[in-house]
Amino acid sequence: MAIDTNKLSDAVGDVEEGIRLIRLNDDTAVDLSAEELTALMERLDHPLNIEGSARLRTARDPATGDQGASIRLNKNRIALRSLSSPQLSDVYVERAGEALGEDGDRQTLLAYLDNMNALIVLFEDVRLAYIDGQVFRDETLVDGGESFLRHFTVCEPLSAVTSEKGAFTAAQTAFDDTSSFGAIVDHIAAADPILLCDDLGDEWADFIGVSDSVGVTQISFYHAKHGAPSLGASPFHVSVSQAIKNLGNMSFPEERLAGKLGLWGSTYNAPNQETQIQRTIRSNAADLAVALRRARVAPDAHRRAVIVTSSLSRQALEDALAAIQRGERPTPSFVQLYWLMQSFFSACAEVGASGAVICQP
Repeated sequence: MAIDTNKLSDAVGDVEEGIRLIRLNDDTAVDLSAEELTALMERLDHPLNIEGSARLRTARDPATGDQGASIRLNKNRIALRSLSSPQLSDVYVERAGEALGEDGDRQTLLAYLDNMNALIVLFEDVRLAYIDGQVFRDETLVDGGESFLRHFTVCEPLSAVTSEKGAFTAAQTAFDDTSSFGAIVDHIAAADPILLCDDLGDEWADFIGVSDSVGVTQISFYHAKHGAPSLGASPFHVSVSQAIKNLGNMSFPEERLAGKLGLWGSTYNAPNQETQIQRTIRSNAADLAVALRRARVAPDAHRRAVIVTSSLSRQALEDALAAIQRGERPTPSFVQLYWLMQSFFSACAEVGASGAVICQP
């Protein structure tokens, strides 16, 4: 078992509708420091081995044998019953919208995690996983993941990427070629005759590409991500959430298009730095508005939500799936990544779009 720290991080990061984590010093509420938050997240993310055969079971650190938590198998769900670490047991959760220490509905971190179904449980049968309060079954994890891997393609230039957006100067006219943005413009979306930068503000995607090849219209929403190599879900949570949230905008809703056209006609201004980079990176249309409206109503339009990431290697993904096929147990973080991506691909399919990930080789 482990805890879905993505949910907790999202809630802590929302300063209006989210939460704060506190400790009580002589009944005085004190916010957890950034260092304490980091340590807490790492502790929660640490996998524990579940032991026993009764309804109430202990979960122990596989390295030390120390009890880290306990769970209870109820009729309809698996409940988190204790967190043994002192680092976690005296932490409380308050609503961020309330004054510090004034939330009358304050609850323990344990109760909060249990109520939000943050528990991840893996089974000896790797086809099963308990996530978000539900048991999922998927045969892909034991057959090498062929149907899963078909959503992932590689882009060699992503191996040289060192940042998401790059650095900016007032005279700059293009994104750095060592940035994820530069890789999208120069390589990944190079075949899109229309390419728009929609980053910052009320963005639909970092870039929007439109092509009309041999009579087939394709609309691509590109969501860029850069980070350290990882086979866990945490680095991809924000990108997946953004991509799913904006699936409805892939039809270029008329009531929002006018404002967007004004934005796309301007230059890209990074935080604290104006540039000369045109947001309309490319356009083969005499009238961009007409071209986008035509794409919206095209009966054969193919819509793609594409996550572009330098923090994932397709080979590493293949290796992890091959290890599972050999009978090795996956880590909770990898299973969480798997189900996060599956939820992304499914959400795209539900609205008639396709989900894709472009990553390092």
